[in-house]
Amino acid sequence: MMASFLTFQKFNDPGLASAIADKLKARRIECLVEKVQPLLEPSFFRNTVEQTIHLKVRATDFDKATKALEEHYERQLQDVDPGYYLYSFTDIELLDIVAKPDEWGQFDYVLARELLAERGLPIPDETIEQMKQQRLRQLAQQARAESFRERLGRFFRMGAAGKKR
Repeated sequence: MMASFLTFQKFNDPGLASAIADKLKARRIECLVEKVQPLLEPSFFRNTVEQTIHLKVRATDFDKATKALEEHYERQLQDVDPGYYLYSFTDIELLDIVAKPDEWGQFDYVLARELLAERGLPIPDETIEQMKQQRLRQLAQQARAESFRERLGRFFRMGAAGKKR
């Protein structure tokens, strides 16, 4: 039943999407990898990096999937190349990653938390939960503002079209 699945993550690399899906399936989390057609032909704007692969899970499994990926990446931390770019980030920059994991990705989020802990700035789980809730409120507010701007733009375009007649 497709309707019960929602986009969990977006990718432009089908191999990576499949690998993440395999990790979730190994944890008994049902998921789908779906290629989504872009709204505009990618060659029209020469946009070759549009994320058109959606990894979908049931809405009720979002937290479980997030936790499964965090645990997977925690096991990978000892293998991180010492030249990985996050090692040069300041504490403030790492906190930004922890506050906005949706912009940085699950691995960077896990590594940022670990680096902060190594630097004597561990973030308690309660604080992480508060940060997640704050981020959700921020994203919802941005979505409402974008929707308002779109409606306002349509209103003015319709008004301008009416004046030309």
